[in-house]
Amino acid sequence: MKIGELSKRTGCPVTRIRFYESKGLLPEPARNLGGQRIYSEKAVQRLEFITDCRANGMKLECIARFIEFEKDPSKGTKWLLERIDDYLEQARIYREQIDKAEAYLKKLRAQFPAEILAANEKKPG
Repeated sequence: MKIGELSKRTGCPVTRIRFYESKGLLPEPARNLGGQRIYSEKAVQRLEFITDCRANGMKLECIARFIEFEKDPSKGTKWLLERIDDYLEQARIYREQIDKAEAYLKKLRAQFPAEILAANEKKPG
């Protein structure tokens, strides 16, 4: 897929994709005869990982080191392990907070009269 399609699929702007590529965070794309980048599904998955991490406050330096470690496990350090553990703890806390909010919203939803719930179920979209 071309860079525009990658951008649409992931919601990541083309300029940011090029930036991540220049930093070595994305797999090197193939090029067609005209020299245009052709991205793989692996690039989609990597870009989604990067954007999810960034959206949750992860520093680009950490993401780069995670990717380096994935490519070469000899680059594992105590510092990197501590960052992984920190982010795993943050993910656990976020998950707990989301679970609490979801439970509260479900409790509120359950208080609606059946006719309102049924009418809402019939709405398109």
